[in-house]
Amino acid sequence: MSEHIVYILSGAQPGPIFINSTPDLLRRMTQHRGGKIKQSQFRIDRLVYVERYDCAFKADARVRALKSASREWLDALVTSHNAAWDDLLPSRAARLAA
Repeated sequence: MSEHIVYILSGAQPGPIFINSTPDLLRRMTQHRGGKIKQSQFRIDRLVYVERYDCAFKADARVRALKSASREWLDALVTSHNAAWDDLLPSRAARLAA
């Protein structure tokens, strides 16, 4: 089994957010920040929330659940783990590259 990461991106909070999953978060963030993914036009490139799953099926189910949740609930989820909505990528990049 391979690890899959569910992630939430934000631009300027409380602006739009983007929810998805990937087995390779560093590669995906490079794509987001390089404009290779459609939502990049909205400058939604700050990693604000991360969850890890042991398989793609569980990660995809969680993405669907998050996408159907209210914006208020999603804001509370992110704030409970990342109160300032800081970009988490710099603090996680070394661990993800290993």
